[in-house]
Amino acid sequence: MRGNQLDERFEKLVQETLDRWHVPGVSVAVVDGDNTWAKGYGVASFPSTPVTPSTLFYAGSTTKAFTSAIMATLVEDNDNFPQVQWDTPVSQLIRDDFVLENEYATNHTTIEDTLSHRTGLPRHDTAYGDRLGPDVAVRTIVRQLRHLPLTAEPRTKYQYCNLMFVVASHVIQTLTGEWLGDILARRIWKPLGMTATFFNRDHALAAKEDLARGYYYSPDEGYKEVDWMPLHEIAGAGSVITNVLDYAKWARALLNQTEPLSKAVYKAIWEPRTLVPQEVPFTGPQSYALGWRIGVYQGVQFYEHSGGMNAFGAELILIPELKYSVIILANTAATSNFVAQTLAFHLIDERLDVPVEKRFDWNQHNLNGLKKEKAKVDNALQRCYPTLPSPVLPNTVPLHKYTGTYWHPGYQKLTVYLDKTTGVLRADRSDTTWPEYMSFEHVSSDYFLIKAEHQGDYGAFFPEVYPAEFRVGVDGKPYALGVGWEKEMDGKIWLERVDSH
Repeated sequence: MRGNQLDERFEKLVQETLDRWHVPGVSVAVVDGDNTWAKGYGVASFPSTPVTPSTLFYAGSTTKAFTSAIMATLVEDNDNFPQVQWDTPVSQLIRDDFVLENEYATNHTTIEDTLSHRTGLPRHDTAYGDRLGPDVAVRTIVRQLRHLPLTAEPRTKYQYCNLMFVVASHVIQTLTGEWLGDILARRIWKPLGMTATFFNRDHALAAKEDLARGYYYSPDEGYKEVDWMPLHEIAGAGSVITNVLDYAKWARALLNQTEPLSKAVYKAIWEPRTLVPQEVPFTGPQSYALGWRIGVYQGVQFYEHSGGMNAFGAELILIPELKYSVIILANTAATSNFVAQTLAFHLIDERLDVPVEKRFDWNQHNLNGLKKEKAKVDNALQRCYPTLPSPVLPNTVPLHKYTGTYWHPGYQKLTVYLDKTTGVLRADRSDTTWPEYMSFEHVSSDYFLIKAEHQGDYGAFFPEVYPAEFRVGVDGKPYALGVGWEKEMDGKIWLERVDSH
């Protein structure tokens, strides 16, 4: 055990890293044996509210560990929930609501599968939302899964899927008759003294602690504030709002495997379930447990999960062998995670006495990743349409004929309109959980390239780019629109036109 790592030298590194990645503020906590150190750096909200250790942030997908822990308590409780076991098919528990694309997947997808990203369902993150209210959001989203294409057989491939943690939320709430946020507070947060942890945006805003504002950075306009996300549609996939002081209490319980969770629950949530693609700088096999990623770094095993929401990022890393944990919360999307990786692994390297020359350069790694993403956008036309007629064909109908409302039961409505100031087809999906603002670039005939801007989330750096195609009937009227939303799919999501032509 060492002294406080959050010293002046670390503070200098924090400021350099925040400046490099244009992140307003970050809160850091270190748990080392019996000691906890925490400090805030930078700005929680402009112009001058500082980050402190008590500042609240959205914690994103670090929520998944809590959802998995609650499910593990149900599995353990054979007196009250004998029907809930890890190999129980989900369809046996919420039969009317849980239906997947085919009968085999519906009947064989288990509780364990939903929490370990191996159901065959890819992310489909752009599918859900539509401003659903708190009373109907979770069930509505689960019932829409039947309309979303699978891209693998169950248990054959790791495919990260937030939607399956919404399924787990629905299972828990249906079986217990209680809101997941209340269960978490009663079973985990209150026993641990986590009084500044919330599952609802309005509850967090009413707290005595300050909720940080989220931002994205534009080279032309500087920092732009992003609205706080509502959380009804996110549920157990990413709804936690907390601070590093509370997460340090959670980390300490995990490191020491103390109450309120049992030893059996700790064993269950940390047992490797799915192999995941290996990444530098980690060695040995990597896996996903239940709400946790597991790997080996510099010879020690770690348990980790990151989180990303609109304009927020989180990182929680545990090294049980050393009784050591790093918790980082910050207020941008994506770049917060870049900052967190740099700072967290600096602290871990220091704790492990890793020589400077052997340390991994996280800044360069993430910069290289951004360059690759930019290249994908720059080369999107060739990537989406490797062969085109020469010369390219004009659109088969005037642009205004493509306008109208198109519908898919999983992806909801898409209203295409002609922007008269630019002469470009557009569609604004402002009602979805992850809003996107789409413009259509004509490629050839009825084929287009969609560039989708995402303000404040992972697409804030570069637009997402999708291939798109209109189908035009013999009467010369478009009747369907296909969009290549899901990267794991070979084909497109097809929306039928529902307005009168």
